[in-house]
Amino acid sequence: MIRDDRWTTVTPWFFPDELQAMEPIRQALPDDGLHRAWANFSFMSDTGHLHSVDLLVAGPGGLHLLELDTAPGLLRACEGIWLRTRGRNTKAADSVRATAETKARHLTAVLRHAAAGRFLSVPEVRGSAYLSDSREPVLLTGADARGVFGPDKPVEPSLPRVTSELLGQSAAVRADRPGRRLLRVLPALLDRAGMRPVEHWPRVGTWQLTAKPVSLTDRWQEFVAWSTVWDKAPCRVRVYAGGPTRAEADEAVLREYLLLRELDHPGIVTVDTLEHHPSGPVLMFHVEKKNLLRLDHILALHRERFTAASRAGMIRQIGEALAHAHAREIANGALSTRSVIGNSRPTKGEKVGDGWAEPVLQITDWAQAAAAPAGAPSPAMVARDLHGLAAVAQEICAGAPTDEFAGLPERLAVERDFTRLHPARQVRVLTGQLAANALAHAGDR
Repeated sequence: MIRDDRWTTVTPWFFPDELQAMEPIRQALPDDGLHRAWANFSFMSDTGHLHSVDLLVAGPGGLHLLELDTAPGLLRACEGIWLRTRGRNTKAADSVRATAETKARHLTAVLRHAAAGRFLSVPEVRGSAYLSDSREPVLLTGADARGVFGPDKPVEPSLPRVTSELLGQSAAVRADRPGRRLLRVLPALLDRAGMRPVEHWPRVGTWQLTAKPVSLTDRWQEFVAWSTVWDKAPCRVRVYAGGPTRAEADEAVLREYLLLRELDHPGIVTVDTLEHHPSGPVLMFHVEKKNLLRLDHILALHRERFTAASRAGMIRQIGEALAHAHAREIANGALSTRSVIGNSRPTKGEKVGDGWAEPVLQITDWAQAAAAPAGAPSPAMVARDLHGLAAVAQEICAGAPTDEFAGLPERLAVERDFTRLHPARQVRVLTGQLAANALAHAGDR
């Protein structure tokens, strides 16, 4: 741990570009006794997530958590998803600012719990993204640009400056300003809240995880992992939050594991093993290819490649997998484009990265199904799946009339012949109509 009066580096930076990105902030932080910063630490949230924090700054401007992004390339957003282009290559990722806001919300909670009974008022921690490489334009606008900052001396000044326009300003709302007493005891509060060094390359058994998760929800963090023993393709590792009681989390994930072992269908993700990690139980998913993407990322990156037939085919893949589950009295309960993953399907002569015109899709998140009572799913769960399938189809066919997709379950629900069908048959009927509507709007593309 490296300390000075204003700045504490809890864990030495692993990558040189991270250190270079933080050094200008460290030098610019006012030496007035009111500003303190902690860099590169981790903490356990009340939900059981183990979060890493790139930088926490406390001062008259409030409590600020910065999530560092050192990646180069032109940046734009599509429906909240960040698309970064470098040369001919474009990659999709969740908004760094959204990740920062999630961590900030969890850090606020643990700090307030640590301050309980001490007559301290802990303001809300604000999460922001810090893009340290500004050599190319950042084309974020509106809500996508909120809470995104760049260096104080940018090469391409397309972002507000992190120190002068964020950390160096006093908070406009008094409730956001930490009092002098809080600033004085904040180091002790962080220690009490469980601040610890970052484990740069965590492991689960013989598998090495990526330094940061590729996906984050309120219930789990998902990592890419490589075997340290065998020359295998990477797998996906989902580390579940331990929550208030680890025993309940273990039981819930065991139910999900057993459920996924039962749902043997090409449109449903295959689970390999159930493992354990200090922060919570772990499910490890079989991955045949490296270029696995969530469906919302696939749509943001490759929508222009889809034909009417490929859009209808994607809807059928998801619908057939959902019907398979309902035939076994299992409802998903939380179907969305975030809960579906896909691989490319290159034709002969195409590279693996070029086969996104007709992706292979699988439903991957069955947590709500595992949490539901045993037996046939309730009518509410069935209705939720029908609406989820229609909403996913609407996103696949963005631009088509909403009432022919998202509004279709309501129209079917008043038809007596439809309501008498088994839920699996209802899913198949809805799938057929959604796919037909996708084909009918071929001229709209």
